[in-house]
Amino acid sequence: MFQKFLFAATCCLSLGFVAAAQDIKPAAGDVTAEVQLNLTEGSTVGLGASQLRGRYFLSPTTAVRTSFSLQVQNDDFNDDYNRTSTRIEFAPGIEKHFAGTERLSPYVGGEIRFSKLFASEENPNADIEGAWSNNGNNFNITNRNYFGLGLGVVAGADYYFAKHVYLGVEFGLGFQYITEGDVEVNPSNGSSRTFDGEAGSFYFGPSVTSGLRLGFVF
Repeated sequence: MFQKFLFAATCCLSLGFVAAAQDIKPAAGDVTAEVQLNLTEGSTVGLGASQLRGRYFLSPTTAVRTSFSLQVQNDDFNDDYNRTSTRIEFAPGIEKHFAGTERLSPYVGGEIRFSKLFASEENPNADIEGAWSNNGNNFNITNRNYFGLGLGVVAGADYYFAKHVYLGVEFGLGFQYITEGDVEVNPSNGSSRTFDGEAGSFYFGPSVTSGLRLGFVF
């Protein structure tokens, strides 16, 4: 009698552990939210690359996603130059998840990427809107503002180290079409000058999301 009771209890516990393991990953209707924050190092002071992402699971294997990233850079050098640069990216997409293991959820997906770069500089000789000077040469500009539109494919994996809490990594590949905006240079002495935006250019290559993503399932 005792052996039968022990066997039944063992079966119940085993089924309970399996059910708990299956409940670790998201199900249809679940929402995930994740954050990534990398602080830059060196002489540059800024927020680095900060990314937020949300996902809605249509089923345990299919999710729609939206990513938002912000990169802010503020350079001060020679006590007279102040440069700011802000890059914003918005990327809606979709993911296909595979079985993996009880805790590991690998996936592939695709997304559309919209990006915008803003830049400005103040130096002893001029104020620049839309770019930076090239080492103080106000009429030889760099880091020019732009608008980008791209398509990309991604691959990654989420590891659920606790129920509905995970760490993830991701990399991607895609192309982007970029159009540069106008740049206005306002010298301290003399007339202002506007550099018209240039024709668009195509770029193709890999993209890696540095650092780990920490996410939660709701």
